[in-house]
Amino acid sequence: MPQPPAAKTAPPGQRTITTYLQGLSEQIAAAGPPALPSVLISGTMRCGKTRVARALAARTGHVIVETDQIRNALYGNCNEADRRRVMKYTFRKLLLRWPKGILVEGTALMDTPCELPIWAHRRGLKFVTIGYSDGSAEAKTRDLLAFRATHQCWTRKVMDDAGVARLARKILNRSKELEAFCAAHGMDYHHLESSRFHAECARIAQEIETDLRQTQQGAPSGVMARLAFWKRRPR
Repeated sequence: MPQPPAAKTAPPGQRTITTYLQGLSEQIAAAGPPALPSVLISGTMRCGKTRVARALAARTGHVIVETDQIRNALYGNCNEADRRRVMKYTFRKLLLRWPKGILVEGTALMDTPCELPIWAHRRGLKFVTIGYSDGSAEAKTRDLLAFRATHQCWTRKVMDDAGVARLARKILNRSKELEAFCAAHGMDYHHLESSRFHAECARIAQEIETDLRQTQQGAPSGVMARLAFWKRRPR
């Protein structure tokens, strides 16, 4: 018989979140983060976010913080409303503490209603979205099947070839939504051509690095970041 779903847990309080973030900050500080502005990388599943994040961190020294890591520690088993509230509060505190030196990566950053990307963008933090919006579902299906034939891939355990085709259509549709969202809010969006996966990951990482280094001198931080936000906030 299938197991019943786990009971939802109460959300963590502010003291629990603060204690967790203190420990995480100690780990970040020990890793020696660079003086480059922090960056957030999100987008559609199976479109290279993690590869790009790792490639960028290898070039710049950014300390990677994965959204899954924080979710599992704080709010993974909360109900949907509590997850959104705790996630928003936690990442805002983290980014105000570390406006430089960290790289936050994960699909959840772009969960509807996409409040965190807008918040970060208004504070001058770099938010990058990666997707697959310029190709076809058939081409994406081909590339996904080719990848899992030669690499470890979670899709092997949960879906057949028809399921991969459905996933490809979902990726394409969601990528187009994210591309439109980024265009509407002046955020960076990168199409990653999956038939040239490794070369595309390297290209995007290099482009992000170049942009970060060009803006390094003018990147706001700490109190100045908050002052800059309030100056730009619509009246």
